Amino acid sequence: MKLVIAEKPSVAAEVAKVIGADKRGNGFFKGNEYVVSWCVGHLIETVMPEAYDEKYQKWHIMDLPILPQEWKYQVSSGVQAQFNVVKTLMESDDIDEIICATDAGREGELIFRLVYNQVGCTKNFKRLWISSMETKAIKEGFDKLKEGSAYDRLYQAALCRLQADWLVGINFSRLFSCMSNSQMNIGRVQTPTVNLIVERQRTIDNFDSKPFYILTAACCCDGTNFTASKRVESKEESDKLVEKCNGKNAEVVSLTQSPVKENPSALYDLTTLQRDANKMLGMSAQQTLDATQNLYEKKLVTYPRTDSRYLTADMKETAAQILKSVLHASYIDEKTAQLYDLQETNMERLINDKKVTDHHAIIPTIEACKASNKLPRNEFSILLLIVYKLLTSAYLPHEYIKTELFLNIEGEEFKATGRQITQNGFKEIAAHLSEVLKAYQKTDKEESGKGKSKKSKKKQAEEKEEEIIPALTQGQILENVGITSKEKSTQPPKPYTEDTLLSAMENAMKTLEDEELKKDVAGAGLGTPATRAGIIERIIKTGFVERKGKNLLPTEKAYEVVDNVPEKVKSAVLTAEWEQKLEQIYKGEADSDEFVEGIGNFVSEMVASYTKDCIYDERGREILGKCPRCGKNIYEGKKNYYCEGGMECGFAIWKEDKFFLSKKKPLTKPMVKAFLEKGRIKAVNLYSEKKDTTYSAYIFMEDTGQYVNFKLYFPKNINF
Repeated sequence: MKLVIAEKPSVAAEVAKVIGADKRGNGFFKGNEYVVSWCVGHLIETVMPEAYDEKYQKWHIMDLPILPQEWKYQVSSGVQAQFNVVKTLMESDDIDEIICATDAGREGELIFRLVYNQVGCTKNFKRLWISSMETKAIKEGFDKLKEGSAYDRLYQAALCRLQADWLVGINFSRLFSCMSNSQMNIGRVQTPTVNLIVERQRTIDNFDSKPFYILTAACCCDGTNFTASKRVESKEESDKLVEKCNGKNAEVVSLTQSPVKENPSALYDLTTLQRDANKMLGMSAQQTLDATQNLYEKKLVTYPRTDSRYLTADMKETAAQILKSVLHASYIDEKTAQLYDLQETNMERLINDKKVTDHHAIIPTIEACKASNKLPRNEFSILLLIVYKLLTSAYLPHEYIKTELFLNIEGEEFKATGRQITQNGFKEIAAHLSEVLKAYQKTDKEESGKGKSKKSKKKQAEEKEEEIIPALTQGQILENVGITSKEKSTQPPKPYTEDTLLSAMENAMKTLEDEELKKDVAGAGLGTPATRAGIIERIIKTGFVERKGKNLLPTEKAYEVVDNVPEKVKSAVLTAEWEQKLEQIYKGEADSDEFVEGIGNFVSEMVASYTKDCIYDERGREILGKCPRCGKNIYEGKKNYYCEGGMECGFAIWKEDKFFLSKKKPLTKPMVKAFLEKGRIKAVNLYSEKKDTTYSAYIFMEDTGQYVNFKLYFPKNINF
């Protein structure tokens, strides 16, 4: 008999139905010479450090780095029963062949292989690789099974990712938690993501808004009203130009018209689908992934965890049939069905074999035409997005005539722009999608007055952009032009939403200044399409980030982590390079053992750089120095730096000392070490409340025997 191992019970049930395993057992289906079981997600996980050595139960910096020589794994909590089922089946003499039917991707491969290895199974296995749960796709997949060994490199890449995450997460979480005396959860991808959000918020907080002025010239020609504008930076200049130009004539300097063709965007990969769902529906990345996964298991869409936005050439006819069928679905807007012209579609635009790796873009299946709005709201909304993306991506371009007009008013240049649509094309179909979504999605924002206000402003902006400019000739005079001025101000960047954060994670490498490095890591980003939703949820769950409406805002915990970890740890560059290396391992261009060894070396170097000057006691606590009162050791506590002599000595330096708070100078561990060793430090960027500026000075520590005081000293001609 053949044993099929799926990733989830729902997938196992669907596969079992197709291959005739129609008898239900305890944790499996059986029939037609097949047994079908499942993994319930990850059945196997890496063990914690204390499983390697009991001493690791306590977090001591002196025990770092922790580098397993032989990796250990265990059955995940709560799934022992299902693991026992799979183990028994794998070991059964009745089973002579195993088929891996977990999700066709890196993580799916890892899920199966960890179970296979944990059982100690040596039986031959083959791989089912499909992108759709439709009956036809499953049957074709079983007809084209490949040897499991064909995916060995994919497994190696997945295993390297798992081990690298463990090495970085375990070691750096313990290192920086011990050093800061507070719990810090450090992750290979999550910490750079938290850093993005912190940096954005600091940019917003430190933004210096400046006023500017928009001068508007109200013009009229042959009964057609339009406006031209000019920006100036000061009110003085604005007032001067209004007085100078108001009521005067405008001369046409130039008028140019050019045709513009805007092609529709490509099909959805997971990240672009998550971004649109967040922007249009307010859904989180995880909600979108969950809904799409459910649609996949219901045979309504293709495999969701893809990073491709194109189809392969052999899918052209199938995609055309799907497009034609969904046009007749009950949920399609009537205007779409009436307007959409199948003769005007361009299926070639969807095809690019070079940009398809393991999986093609997300599209509806032929079964999608049978779906209805009785699906759960999130699933139905996501299905609509995917269906309409197929319709628009294959449709006519949006075309218009762009007009640019320059006017001379008393020697000052004013500019007007306009557009005249000649073909709505795909944008009209996209507008129909918005109407359908409104019928099924009633978000809080749409119901609130605030939401309507924002929508109104956006609509006004679009109307202005499409302002019609009359036919004018060079040198033509427009008489008595009215000039008005409106003050505006520069605006800080907006906080991240899941839409914009996903974009930042995906495009993290595009902001690099090193052009050679940028080229080397092109296409890499923070995480993968399949993992980004989980990363966002994790940094929220662990208290680094909080949701406020659609915005993602950093917490104090996020600032603490970002301020304490070095650039290398919070660097998007390093993380992306690792992801790129994993891809190279998958392609056979890099060695997996060398990669893991390199991560171990990196971790060791980081630990050494932070601990080389540190002294520890027998309990693993860092000794910061000797107490100036009693000579005993000074340690770091949560709120202060204290003497081990306790109340008998009473010496303590408080982290929230008013002296340092007033000067906006955090009291750090290195500063305390210097005070204990030398009694003074050189300090820069001390804040003066009176002058609202910063300055440099020496700070001396004075211990009265009862109190610890700090005083400033300004020696002459000292170069800081």
